[in-house]
Amino acid sequence: MGNSLPKYNFIDRLKDKQPVFLKGLLALLLADVMIDPNNLIFRVKYVLFVFVLLVWTVGFRPKMNRWDSKLAYVAVFIGVFMPFYALSVGIINSVLHNVPVGNLVYLNSFFFFLLVLVTMNNTSYLTVLFNRSSLMIVLVTLLIYASLVLNPLWFKSLYQYFVMDKNVAAYALRNYGKITMLMIFYKTSSILVFPLSYYLYKILIDQKTKARFVQYLLTVLIMVTLFLSGTRANVLSLFLILIFYLGFFTYRRSKTWFVLVVSAGLVLFLLMLPSVWEVFMNRHEASNAIKFGYLPSYADFFDQNLLSLFFGQGIGGIFYASVLNRMVGVTELTYLELIRIWGIPIAVIFGVILIWPLVREIKSKKLSHLFIAYLAFLFIAGTNPLLLSSTGMLVLVYVFSMSFGKSERFEKLKS
Repeated sequence: MGNSLPKYNFIDRLKDKQPVFLKGLLALLLADVMIDPNNLIFRVKYVLFVFVLLVWTVGFRPKMNRWDSKLAYVAVFIGVFMPFYALSVGIINSVLHNVPVGNLVYLNSFFFFLLVLVTMNNTSYLTVLFNRSSLMIVLVTLLIYASLVLNPLWFKSLYQYFVMDKNVAAYALRNYGKITMLMIFYKTSSILVFPLSYYLYKILIDQKTKARFVQYLLTVLIMVTLFLSGTRANVLSLFLILIFYLGFFTYRRSKTWFVLVVSAGLVLFLLMLPSVWEVFMNRHEASNAIKFGYLPSYADFFDQNLLSLFFGQGIGGIFYASVLNRMVGVTELTYLELIRIWGIPIAVIFGVILIWPLVREIKSKKLSHLFIAYLAFLFIAGTNPLLLSSTGMLVLVYVFSMSFGKSERFEKLKS
């Protein structure tokens, strides 16, 4: 009897189908964190995270090039060292000061940056997955808004579900002159700067792709959703991205028209500057009052805890916020939070890592649609805790993979 053929076992089949499974799981994970950042709706975020890592290990190849090695070190620093360092410091502070450790709000999220190891060598479908997943935010936001017009009872139910029960959205009334509008802020809405930049690039710069109507429609819906979010950073980023692409489009068509458009834009900016300054710096406005009110509290905390300025307070640490008259463990001032939790040295290293993709793009003397969106995201993150969440970590995974990955080079805005 001759030699029998080797058995085609389950592991072999999984290896053959691994790219398909991995793409599907990544799509589900991205969609989940866009809609359910608090993991209270579907409750599968961590399950999907583990499955992505398990499926990835089936096809893992240990050989790495120079960029792979650098990203691997960054992944270990952010995804392993930063959470465990902050946890250790938090426990030490708890023992020394005989106070209980608070909520571990920043612990789990940093593990998600490890997914850059999964995506950095296979970025061919990442932009599509990321942009399409983020469109779920548009769908949910506009459905909530439409329910107010179609049936107030639906709106009441959705308010109870998304705002009160799941804490993934916030509603507020905002005045624009004599017009009062309802704003619906979905916690992950800031991510929409990425598909906005991408579709504007396709429409105004690339101008080669089909399905133009779909791209125009999606762009308009994204802009409406960002405007309806009501946050100053979102709205300002929306207009700055739009102005950038319109200016670049004009520059490519006519230098004369570009000069005229820029001149008109500068005049308009100077005319609007007092109003913009009032909107962003008015300390009597409720949201601004809280943000500005945190500043003296941070100053007092660091003044009384000099060691925390250098070593951090650690995850679970809290401090007194005079503006709220209570102890808090999380604020919206993300970059000050980095210093409070991790201390100046680690916060500086993390900050350098954050701007690494931007520096690389500037050195290449080319700007991509990703560059513009990421710049806007880092601006928004200054007053939004999204960066330090699992959703924010997946944004970083996307940016770093597309910036340093080798399977696809995303389109450039050629000068």
